[in-house]
Amino acid sequence: MKKALALFSLIILVTSAYPQQSSTSATNVDMSYFVTHTRAELIQKLVDLPLGIQPSDPSDVILQKIETYLVAFIPQPEYTDDEYAKEANIQALKSIKQGGYGIGSVLVDQNGKIIFAAHNSQIQKNRSDLHAEMTLLTKFEQSHKSHKYMNMYVYKPGLTVFSSAEPCPMCFIRISTAGCDTKYCTPGPEDGMVTRISCLPPSWKEMAMKQKVELGDCSPIMQKLSHLLFYSYLLDNRGPKQE
Repeated sequence: MKKALALFSLIILVTSAYPQQSSTSATNVDMSYFVTHTRAELIQKLVDLPLGIQPSDPSDVILQKIETYLVAFIPQPEYTDDEYAKEANIQALKSIKQGGYGIGSVLVDQNGKIIFAAHNSQIQKNRSDLHAEMTLLTKFEQSHKSHKYMNMYVYKPGLTVFSSAEPCPMCFIRISTAGCDTKYCTPGPEDGMVTRISCLPPSWKEMAMKQKVELGDCSPIMQKLSHLLFYSYLLDNRGPKQE
């Protein structure tokens, strides 16, 4: 009886120590979908979606068809984060059309309202730090809106950064440092940090686990689009060239 009670107590202790982190098992899309290495793979996945894209479409036509679909898309009520996924994907598309990488992010308040949005600007600004989440938080903190939601450089409880793609180590650490919850539309099996919290040093891991950290509740079509927008650089091989 004592052994059973001790085991039960240990289970309660372990589960309570990590109450906020969810796994990517919440996705309705097979995890193998979220790995794309070639332009041919990207095009085939785009053709398979209900966007009307043809294998022979040039890049600008592909982007126009994605935009037409996204603008008309009605968030599905059974997926509570579809509204944020749609806006994050719209932001990602804005970056692509500017010549940047396809990642977008929005800041959501405690009432579920989107209060700020931004996208990746690395290529556009020649800045290595301007990932979508970094751009979002920097621009927000410099805006007049921030005074209502911040206590010096720390955000007041209840704010969530929702990204189209799983945040990288740099972005995830900043979000955690600011005190925001983290949600994302599509997992990053090759480079995402949220699913690798256990790799952080103990003090950083403890800080990160104080906030909610989870995969968003998004429809399969939004998850797939988020992934394909992320890998859209394969359309024209944009980015730094190897010398």
